Amino acid sequence: MSNIKPRVEKSHEILDHIDPNKPVRVYRNLHKGCLSVRQGTIVRCHADNVVLKNARFIVSENGRQKVIKEKKKNVHAFVEGYVVHARDTDWVDDYHWYEMTYNPYKTKGFTKRTTGEVCTTAKYVDVEQTVLAWNPIPEEL
Repeated sequence: MSNIKPRVEKSHEILDHIDPNKPVRVYRNLHKGCLSVRQGTIVRCHADNVVLKNARFIVSENGRQKVIKEKKKNVHAFVEGYVVHARDTDWVDDYHWYEMTYNPYKTKGFTKRTTGEVCTTAKYVDVEQTVLAWNPIPEEL
């Protein structure tokens, strides 16, 4: 069986390679220069753009600590949610999209670039070169 995963450009093309009723985890694949889309324990495809609904920002604290200790990148941060067609977000206003960032050396989770506020969920997340979240919800203390 081939280990080569399909590569897609647009979010709706991912739906051909996954079960749309189950969440996926998306992360940056630095070796391939794209996003990896994992469902369960299997990478189903690689993509240039993924739009997720009911998204969660997940950071493995153990993985983050390993990065800090070893000063070497590893996969430990994801955006998890349900893949949707990018057109599903056409109705949302542009004023509530926020660029999200993650730096394991500075924060324990994904943060709003403008405020530095750690956020845990968002109704929609558009992952491409940047991570944009619509109405991200701050972490509860």
